Amino acid sequence: MSYTLYGFAMSSCTQRIRSILNFKKIPYTQNSVNFLKKEQMSEEYKKIHPRQIIPALITPEGHTLIESVAIAEYLEEVHPEKPILPKNRIQRAQVRAIAEYINSSIQPFQHLGIQQYINSHSEKQMEWKDQWIHWNMLGISNLEKSISRTRGRFSVGDQLTLADIMIYCQVDSAQTRFGLDFGQYHNIMNIYFNVNNIKEIEQSRGIYQKDFPK
Repeated sequence: MSYTLYGFAMSSCTQRIRSILNFKKIPYTQNSVNFLKKEQMSEEYKKIHPRQIIPALITPEGHTLIESVAIAEYLEEVHPEKPILPKNRIQRAQVRAIAEYINSSIQPFQHLGIQQYINSHSEKQMEWKDQWIHWNMLGISNLEKSISRTRGRFSVGDQLTLADIMIYCQVDSAQTRFGLDFGQYHNIMNIYFNVNNIKEIEQSRGIYQKDFPK
């Protein structure tokens, strides 16, 4: 029995779930939903995800799960082997706080749907680009300061957690898609390179997926 993951190579939210599935060695298959071709707007995908966004995960029992953080929490509960949440309650709360900050305050500025809207309104592109860089890098700067208080080898101590996977996917997407430079953020980049040394997660990068645009 395995899961089915609906997503897209360029989606950092899909990459989060792919990373967790690979890290925990959970069997799954991938179905591409190409946002560049607006495949999420198809009637077929609407039956899977009524809001027509990605990712969506179909469980072996046939249940459809949506929203990457909720999916991550579910996978941790059902597959506790190789945990991505600490046992310590304070550390677990710290991990969730980092994950929530990335999910609500940084990642939305890279959302493919927003990018498509801006690209379809040429008069907004330059104004949006300046705003996007400002708010994205402000979020990264705040994250850098935050994890300086909790990090060890990873963002909260020395155990890989959901927070590190989300940091890794966020930085990877920003570098690959937008060419942003994170060199001045030493805490974040140290975590990025430590996560990148984990083969299962490194191979989850969008550029290694069959549906990554040429």
